[in-house]
Amino acid sequence: HNASFPEELCDILIKSFTNEGDIVYAPIMGTGTVAKMAHLNKRSYIGSEISEEYCKVINERLSSIT
Repeated sequence: HNASFPEELCDILIKSFTNEGDIVYAPIMGTGTVAKMAHLNKRSYIGSEISEEYCKVINERLSSIT
């Protein structure tokens, strides 16, 4: 992905601005970094992505951590 969101930065932001059990929204999912880090930090997530290719990447990425 051309503008991937660093996992470390995403992790810091999720921990700083949400609590366990909160819902994190990613309006542009990209490759699913926000979803992955939300899951790892015990948050739920909702995301939007129009690219079918990226949706496949997201599903593969998330299935490897669950």
